[in-house]
Amino acid sequence: MSEPEPTTYNDMYQSVKEISSGLRHLGLGKDGWSDEDGKERVGVYADTRQVFRLRSPVAIFSSRLYPQRSLNWQLISHSLARMGHPLTTAYTTLGPEGLQHSLDEPSVRMVFANAALLGTLLQVVDQCPSLVWVIYDGEDTADQKVVQQLNEKLAARERPGQIISLTEVRKMGKENMVDSATGFGVQPTRKDLYCIMYTSGSTGKPKGVMLTHDNIICSLAGTRTLLSPLFRDDDLFLAFLPLAHILELLVEMTFYFCGVPVAYGTVKTLTNESVRNCQGDLVSYKPTIIVGVPAIYELIRKGMVKKIHESPAIVQQVFNLAYVMKRNVPLMGGILDKAVFAKVKQATGGKLRLAMNGGAALSKATQEFLTTTLVTTLQGYGATETCGMCAILTPEFFQTGSVGVIVPSMEVKLQDYPEAGYLTSNKPAQGEVWLRGGSVTKGYYKRPDLNKESFTEDGWFKTGDIGQFAADGTLSLIDRIKNLVKLRSGEYLALEKLESVYGSCDISQNLCVYANSDADKPIAIVFPHEGNLRNHLKAANIGSADAQLEDLCKDAGVKDYIKKQLLSTAQKAGLKGPELIQDVILDSEAWTPDNNKTTATNKTNRTALIKMFDKEIKAAYAQD
Repeated sequence: MSEPEPTTYNDMYQSVKEISSGLRHLGLGKDGWSDEDGKERVGVYADTRQVFRLRSPVAIFSSRLYPQRSLNWQLISHSLARMGHPLTTAYTTLGPEGLQHSLDEPSVRMVFANAALLGTLLQVVDQCPSLVWVIYDGEDTADQKVVQQLNEKLAARERPGQIISLTEVRKMGKENMVDSATGFGVQPTRKDLYCIMYTSGSTGKPKGVMLTHDNIICSLAGTRTLLSPLFRDDDLFLAFLPLAHILELLVEMTFYFCGVPVAYGTVKTLTNESVRNCQGDLVSYKPTIIVGVPAIYELIRKGMVKKIHESPAIVQQVFNLAYVMKRNVPLMGGILDKAVFAKVKQATGGKLRLAMNGGAALSKATQEFLTTTLVTTLQGYGATETCGMCAILTPEFFQTGSVGVIVPSMEVKLQDYPEAGYLTSNKPAQGEVWLRGGSVTKGYYKRPDLNKESFTEDGWFKTGDIGQFAADGTLSLIDRIKNLVKLRSGEYLALEKLESVYGSCDISQNLCVYANSDADKPIAIVFPHEGNLRNHLKAANIGSADAQLEDLCKDAGVKDYIKKQLLSTAQKAGLKGPELIQDVILDSEAWTPDNNKTTATNKTNRTALIKMFDKEIKAAYAQD
C-alpha cells in the first residue's frame, strides 16, 4: 500500500464546491423535476475507502490503498448537503434485490458508485425507471463493457441520461463554478430531509429511515456536549465501519465538528496479521480513539488471547498475574501497563486511549479484558431511527454492562413489558426503552404500517429493547423483545444476552444462540476461532494438529470439547438452568456479509443462520 497523500480541509471544501457545481451543470435540480420533498434524490452505493485526515490547515491524507478514491463518499455527501438534495444510502453488501429496492422506492435520479459495483448496478437498472445519471469513481479499474451497457440504457430513457466519472464531474464544476449555495435554488430548512438511510435488510427488504437536517444537528449537539471534553489536541480517530451505517456517519460528523483528525481504514487491514509486507492500519496510523462493533472487539481480544496461549508458560503466568493484580489493585495499573501490557498495546499502535462500542452490546468479559490490558472501552446506544443517539458511557460513569448517560438531545422512559416480568415498579426499574426528541426520525419512508407500530401519537419511538436504570441514572440494556423466547417450561430466554456471554469464549469466532417454544434449553451455532481452537486442542491432546478446520468441526470429540468450554464460560458469567446450552452445531465457513451469515454491520444474521442450519437444529433437538 502506498503512503497517504495530504490534502487540507480547505482543499476538501474546494472539492465539494467543484462536485456540487458539476452535478448542477450536469442537470441535477435544474429542469424543474422534483420529488415530494422538492429536490431530486441521489443514492450513494459505495465503499468507504482508506484515508488519513488531519485538521486544517495541516492536511487530509488520502488512502494508502486507494489514493484517488479515499474521500469520495464524504465528498459526495457534503456536496449534496451544499446543494440541498437528500441522499439515500445502500450497503455495498446488498444483493441486486436489496439494491433495487433502495434505489427504486425513493425514486433516485442519480447514484454514485465505485467502479467495482457497477456490475451489480447494471443488473437492476431496468427496474429503476427514475434513474438518470450514474457517477462513478475508479475509472482506471472499471469494466468498460459494463460502463458502455449502462450508458446505453440510460441514454435510451425518456429523460436521456448517462454514466460519467467523478473526475469528469469535477472538471465540469471547475469550469462552471457555483460560488454561492444560493445558486442551487431554495435552501433546505432544519425540517427538510437530509437522507433516507436504508437498513441492512437482514429480516426482509431494507427499511428507509427518514432523517432530517434537524435530526443531524440535534444529534451532533448531543455528542459534542458529552464527548468534546474528552478530546485532546493530539488525538487521532481511526474509522473503519461503513458510512452507510448511522453509527459511523454520526461519529465521523462528530469528529469533524470537534476538529479531531480522522483516519479511514478497513476491517480487513486493521492489524498486522491481516496484511502482508506492510503494517496494518492500527500500527501505521497509531490512533488514540477507535469506534467499533462487538465483532471487531471480539476479534481483537481473541487475537490477543491466541498470542498469549502461544507464548512460553512463564510469559502466560506473568500476564495472568498482572491481569489479576491490575483488576484488584488499580494503583498498580501504570506500572503494569509499562512492564507487562506495553507489548500488547503496541499491536494497536501504542497510543490508543479510548475505544467505544456501538451497534450491539459488548460482553462484560470482553469489555473488562480490553479495558484492563489495552484501552478504556466504553459503550454507547442508539439506532438508525434515533440518528445513532440515545446514551453514551463517559469515563466518569465507567462500569461494565452499561450504555451510559442519556444524551441531551433525547428523552427516555421505560414502558412496562409484563409478559416477561419487566416492570417500572421493579427494583431497579425495568421496561421497554421508549425515546423521544430532536434526534428521532419522522418515520419510515412509505411504510405507514411500521410507523403505526413503532411510534406513538405523542412522538415516542418504541425501540423494542428492554432496559433498566441504575441508581446513578445510567442505562443498561438487558433484553430485546423480538429475541425473547418463551421455553416449554414457561421461562423466557434473552438470546442476545446469551450470545454476548457465550460469544466471549475465546474458542468462538462467531456464535448464534437459538431456542424455540418447544425447547427446554438453547443450542449454539458456532464458527470456531481456528487459532485458539488449535491451541486448546493441542493442550488437551484432542484431535489431529494437522487436520483441516472442516474436519475438526466434524470430530465428535472436538464438538464435545467446544461445548464444555462454552458451558464453562457461561457458568463463570452466572448463567444457569435453562440458559445453559443443550448442544452445539459447528460451522467451518467464516461468517461474513457475503455469505449472509452476518449483516453489513457485522451483526449475526440470526434469521438466515436458522434457515441454513434448519436440518442440524432439528437433529440436535431430536436427541433430547
